[in-house]
Amino acid sequence: MHRLLFGFFCFLPLAAADGSPVRFLGKTKYLNNAHAVVTHTIDDSTKSVIQCIDTMDRYGIKATIFVSTEEDPAPEDVFFTQLQMRELWPRLRQAINNGHEIGSHSRQHPCRKPDSESFCSAAYTDYEITGSRDDILRMTNQPHVWSWCYPCGNCANYEFIQKRIAAAGYIVARNYPNEATNGHMRPNVRTWDSNTMNAGYTQAVQHKGTAKNDTVDSAGNDATFDEVYRDGGIYNFMSHPQWLDYGPNEFYERHLARISGRKDVWYVPMGPLYAFRTLAGHTTVRALDSGRAKARFAVSNDLDGKIYNGSITLAFAAPPDIEVLSGGRKLPSKEGGLTDRWNAEYVRREGERLYVTVRPLTTLEFVAAGTVPPGPDVTGNWKATYTTRNGLKRESTFALKMENGRLTGTITSERGRAPITEGRIAGHELAFTVVRKGNGDEVAVEYQGRVEGDGMNLRMRFGGHEALDVTARRAP
Repeated sequence: MHRLLFGFFCFLPLAAADGSPVRFLGKTKYLNNAHAVVTHTIDDSTKSVIQCIDTMDRYGIKATIFVSTEEDPAPEDVFFTQLQMRELWPRLRQAINNGHEIGSHSRQHPCRKPDSESFCSAAYTDYEITGSRDDILRMTNQPHVWSWCYPCGNCANYEFIQKRIAAAGYIVARNYPNEATNGHMRPNVRTWDSNTMNAGYTQAVQHKGTAKNDTVDSAGNDATFDEVYRDGGIYNFMSHPQWLDYGPNEFYERHLARISGRKDVWYVPMGPLYAFRTLAGHTTVRALDSGRAKARFAVSNDLDGKIYNGSITLAFAAPPDIEVLSGGRKLPSKEGGLTDRWNAEYVRREGERLYVTVRPLTTLEFVAAGTVPPGPDVTGNWKATYTTRNGLKRESTFALKMENGRLTGTITSERGRAPITEGRIAGHELAFTVVRKGNGDEVAVEYQGRVEGDGMNLRMRFGGHEALDVTARRAP
């Protein structure tokens, strides 16, 4: 099935400037031309958050984890979900590296039922809104905090509160409507919400925290997912980790098992999902003179790359035996596996269609397979240096090997030694990843750049932070 997103632009197949058979067909509705989307959100800073993340990871579900970030609330402000943040931060950092998002649930979880305009004006302060955002940025390597969740669903309907949330840089704010009258259990939103500062979800999946006249219906939860999936919609479900029963025979894990592992579903947190919609809508594709390639296209937008740091998928009509370069780097082929990241880059073919998943702000080149010249032999040791954002000089050693066209090896620095993964080289362009471990955390560090003689110029990025320049020289 071909799901092109007509709403973002006027659909006109765009051929390369020299009339090559490669034609741009459009942007897909979801990443990797997925048929449907699954996104999950969990609320509150309880010890159960760790067990919930572990459970989601077993099933490949990606979530926005909404936490209240105050570590030492005043006694009069203590809320029962506020007491675990020191224990949670290490696990939250791991969660980010595994494709989850950390969202803000304020600092101290101000809650009043029912709320009032005066309560909301006093409770939704800069301390709560921007302070919690800054706590997440300070305690993790997440480059931006995309998502807010209204504590107890308070204040979501007040426009002046929505404006405060948006002014702090959040791009989506999830509600929790009408808990007293059971409205929070099945809001039944099955796509992007038109009001991103009062965004709903499909249904709650949890045993407790329900209205007195409601019961959890596992069969009903599954049936709702089946309907959303059938219609190619966005299945957005929420839970409170402390209100779940865990275990493969319990309703939460049975539901995760039902919705997981589908090759035609995009598994993504809520914030990056909303960022994707804006990113795709603002990105343009323009045909260029092909030069020595079969075709070339410029992909661009005017968005803040720290906020909109994900990928989009472009559909092309292209003959077989075509390879795609992005910024001179060959994109790997993805023929199987789950779509469970929002910023990966690859190509995938379905018949005559070639789906190119790529971060914008690049030039795509379509070349005949096998015409990308082999890279230089980089086998050996390389001394690398870079300067941190704080002005500190850092050094490391790359011990590189070429094995059957693949780039392997290790990196050694003051943090120890780590293996290179996902190494590749095409022409003079190379890229590789190193996973650093420490203090219970794992951080994927990506290197990408070019080899010229006995030197390398690389860009290093991790956790979506702004890239750092790295230079390396071949060691004697």
